Amino acid sequence: MKVTTLLLSCLLLTSAFNCSAEQYPFQKVVYHVNYHDESRINETLVNVSNHLEALGDDNIDIKVMVHGKAVEFLMEAVEDDGKQIQLDALRLRGVQFLVCGNTLNGYNITYEDLYEVETEDVVQAGLPAIVDLQQKGYIYVRP
Repeated sequence: MKVTTLLLSCLLLTSAFNCSAEQYPFQKVVYHVNYHDESRINETLVNVSNHLEALGDDNIDIKVMVHGKAVEFLMEAVEDDGKQIQLDALRLRGVQFLVCGNTLNGYNITYEDLYEVETEDVVQAGLPAIVDLQQKGYIYVRP
């Protein structure tokens, strides 16, 4: 009797989990990262990955706004294979990492000093770009 109840519970949970992506409408999200606490950045990247898992890669548009001290993570990634793997895994799933041009100027660097950042990933100023994305329907998340 207990085994049957357990199996039924597992089946219901599995069914609910498999249907979760279908329960959410398409989402547009901007994650805000302006801190250089490596464990916090790692947790944020896990949050982004979990968000993708919950909705499915085709059911979400995620942008990560990187500015302030967080740009150091992208600088370090140039020579850190672990960070490269984290970033590449999310980029391959459609996540765009945006970088604040004011931060680049403040650090006296260019986007070429960062791991896999292209011209189109650089915005003039991080906070106005976040507001612009919100006005375009992106939901703001700051883990």
